[in-house]
Amino acid sequence: MKLDVRCKFFLLILISIVAFSAKDIIYGSIVFIVVCSISFLLGQRRKIIKFTAAYVLLLSFIVFSKYVPEALNSMILMVVLCIRMCMPIMLYGQTFLKTTSVSEMVTGLYAMKIPRAFIITFAVAMRFFPTAKEEISHVRDAMSLRGIGLSLRNLRLRPIIVFEGFITPLLVRASTIAEELSAASITRGLDNPAPRTSFIKLNITFRDTLLTLIFTVALISVLLLRTTVGRVMT
Repeated sequence: MKLDVRCKFFLLILISIVAFSAKDIIYGSIVFIVVCSISFLLGQRRKIIKFTAAYVLLLSFIVFSKYVPEALNSMILMVVLCIRMCMPIMLYGQTFLKTTSVSEMVTGLYAMKIPRAFIITFAVAMRFFPTAKEEISHVRDAMSLRGIGLSLRNLRLRPIIVFEGFITPLLVRASTIAEELSAASITRGLDNPAPRTSFIKLNITFRDTLLTLIFTVALISVLLLRTTVGRVMT
């Protein structure tokens, strides 16, 4: 199923707000279930399984945290709680990136009247990260051929050489990639002040509106329920 990119942006903002507001395990889990439902409708079933397994492990650690030594309990538990709160955002973020092309995102941002400077920066950044990921893979392969691959043994025996062999070529390639992407953006006319045209035609259908409304009501209900119960308890 496809969902209009503007609805996706709206849900991303709403999920980010609600996920950090619903700090309790119960309400946080409800938010996670709602996000799983959105990802399921968008066809990301494998991601749901992976994130659900990770979420269950985090909940298990929280439940059995009382058996952890007290010196480590507070520090580790704080990290686990932060990760648990971010899980719905990470799941929806990956679903968003997997089901939406960069061109569609840019078109949606233009349709929402977002400032052009932000859109250009966003477009360059979104095209930079996949290229940077590929370059990191090439650097790691080159390091392995030279016998300084990223392994525990090399990090223990030759940490400076490994660090230099990884960071130096990566920084050089990153600067080159940034210049190439900037030149490509200018060539494609992203900085042209004239109204922009696009091959992608956005259209919010009744189904998009209905689904967005349903998930919005569900997320806001969780937030209101948590606030109401918290006031009653106090």
